[in-house]
Amino acid sequence: MKHRQTVEHFRADLLNWAEDNLRSFPWRDTTDPYEVLVAEILLQKTAAEKVESIYIELLTTYPSLNDLAEADRDRLGNIIYSLGFQNQRSNALIKIGQELRDSGVPQDFQDLLELPYVGRYAANATLCFAYHEPRPIVDANVVRVYNRIFDKEFDYRGEDTWSFAAAVLPADDARRYNLAILDFAAMVCQPKVPVCDKCFFTDSCHYYQANQSG
Repeated sequence: MKHRQTVEHFRADLLNWAEDNLRSFPWRDTTDPYEVLVAEILLQKTAAEKVESIYIELLTTYPSLNDLAEADRDRLGNIIYSLGFQNQRSNALIKIGQELRDSGVPQDFQDLLELPYVGRYAANATLCFAYHEPRPIVDANVVRVYNRIFDKEFDYRGEDTWSFAAAVLPADDARRYNLAILDFAAMVCQPKVPVCDKCFFTDSCHYYQANQSG
């Protein structure tokens, strides 16, 4: 990988930043595969802060895959209504409950991808946060951080992006790294106006240096 020293520097500094800055959400306090998978479905295209109370209500109402399989579609839809896409999410959640009620949440990547509303990100996140596998997670927010810092033109769907994210990921601390880059993107390296005065990496960030000199 090019710029290996910069990458290693960023990884170490991000993990150090995580010591005092990670956000607290209830799905981060569990490794139960069902609870993790539900969170990943609710979090898609939705700010984490909006999901918290809905996540708690959903799991209180449907504490297991079997409960989810038997869920009333309208009641479930009402719980998650404010997140948007309630019909798609409700249908997906009930189908997941029905498909997995006897077997549990799979630990196989391809099996996860076969579930409705589960793509590469959600599958990797489930394997990382529930099953402790060193899997990278890539979305538009993660891509923004990498593009700015390392002067890349990644797209979150690109194989080169996922390969880069996998190479940066520390195999022995994948969970904390993944949480850290999500929170760094949300709290510091924000979309429109990044909070560069709170960034630990301005000395090496291509975006910051280019804007300083420009």
